[in-house]
Amino acid sequence: MFFAIHIIPGDPAVAMLGATATQEEIEQFRQDLGLDRPLIVQLGIMVKEYARGNLGTSIRTRKPVVEEIVLRYPYTAQLAVAGLFIATVFGVILGVAAAIRQNSWLDVLVLSISTAGIAAPGFWLGLLLSIVFAVNLGWFPTVGGGSPGDWISQLRAVVLPAVTLGIGGAAFIARMTRSSMLDVLKEDYIRTARAKGVGQWVVLFRHALKNAAIPTVTIIGFYFGLFLGGTVIIETVFARPGLGKLLVDALFTRDYPIIQGVTLILAISFVLVNLLTDLIYIVLDPRIRQAE
Repeated sequence: MFFAIHIIPGDPAVAMLGATATQEEIEQFRQDLGLDRPLIVQLGIMVKEYARGNLGTSIRTRKPVVEEIVLRYPYTAQLAVAGLFIATVFGVILGVAAAIRQNSWLDVLVLSISTAGIAAPGFWLGLLLSIVFAVNLGWFPTVGGGSPGDWISQLRAVVLPAVTLGIGGAAFIARMTRSSMLDVLKEDYIRTARAKGVGQWVVLFRHALKNAAIPTVTIIGFYFGLFLGGTVIIETVFARPGLGKLLVDALFTRDYPIIQGVTLILAISFVLVNLLTDLIYIVLDPRIRQAE
């Protein structure tokens, strides 16, 4: 990312000072920011400061990058959690329903809906939901993240972005749950449980779904990390003041410290989410506990 942002055409000094700035002012600005040094020297300084926990100072706002991230991260986390909730609940329910009624009209309907959900672009879906539920019906706000400290306004502001974000995940989770459930329902222990007279719902949710959950948990964990780091389009469409919007604004102004700091935090979040997913395997699969 460090080298990629320096390859992008544009000069942060010109972007900040404007086209009317003199060459002397631009050079002085670059010198103050250390942008006149060789790239390898700038990289070494960045790594050294990162090792000390210092992510630098924003070129645009002159505030510490850590403060900017701490201020914006809750909005991204709210959106990611809400989107994951929608994706998981609807994805698992639709996947189980399709598996139970394999090759029925319900199965065909779920597969069709999931295909459309995967194919629908996020920006198009977000604009469509805004037109219907915000502009025409007036149920939810079109932009913003709600008033600080007002949970009602924050909840209303996160609904449309979360639905937009969660539909694609729900579609993929539904297909994965359906596939896993179909494999598990063919196992001998499922037929044995049914032969013993165990109830249908007990067989489905206590035996089948629990054993089919591991591949689904993998997808859920992947999508949670993706939601944390992939909300740029959604936050831009709905103008949410999260990390995605911060990253887009930083790209336009060539705010290198913000771009690098946000990228680092999102990468760490993705790794931690995948670590948590691996730990959940231990709870779901007794064979892993026995192997340990």
